Amino acid sequence: MKVLGVDEAGRGPAIGSMFVGGFLVEEEDIERLEELGVKDSKKLSDRKRESIREELGDVGDFSMREVTASEIDELREVMNLNEIEIKAFVDVISRTDPDKVIVDLPEPDGDRFIRKLKSELPSDFQDVEFVAEHGADDEYPVVSAASIVAKSAREEHVEELKQKYGFDFKSGYAHDEEVSQFLRKYLEEFGELPPEARESWKTCQRIVKESEQRDLDEF
Repeated sequence: MKVLGVDEAGRGPAIGSMFVGGFLVEEEDIERLEELGVKDSKKLSDRKRESIREELGDVGDFSMREVTASEIDELREVMNLNEIEIKAFVDVISRTDPDKVIVDLPEPDGDRFIRKLKSELPSDFQDVEFVAEHGADDEYPVVSAASIVAKSAREEHVEELKQKYGFDFKSGYAHDEEVSQFLRKYLEEFGELPPEARESWKTCQRIVKESEQRDLDEF
């Protein structure tokens, strides 16, 4: 039986893409994931995560969906972030042929979330077994593997952006003051936010509003 784990990374940052990773493995090979030391990517050092990531290809197959900041902003005009995430999950799942799918649950109700997934998936997925649980990335090694795949892609993406702009804005999450510093600096220099900023985020909107107010005051 083929088991697919699905998880995301970068759901909440003000800068950069969100990544949904899938990892497909034969059920009898799940034990090999445990032997590799697979666990929730948030509990692994960067070095350990990347070491495991390099070995995962010998155990199973992975797939990825990147949802860019501009896509998120555009989609948020007609749906919420959970619905955007569902669409990304569906894209990853539909490109595989699992007998069982286990996802890290982003909503309160697992059964409701599964119904949403199935309603978006092709008809041949209706008989697939689905499990959606909070903390699945810690409980199920196959979801931990998906978490590692998604987290590695997100970290690589963030590092590329830091190199591109020559500014260390840390994780890209709004709670890092460096994020606001970078956005203010870029806005002041170019008159707009960088294309990788999520303009629909409150942090970005606040910074733009503050800049506009300063311009009015100066005028």
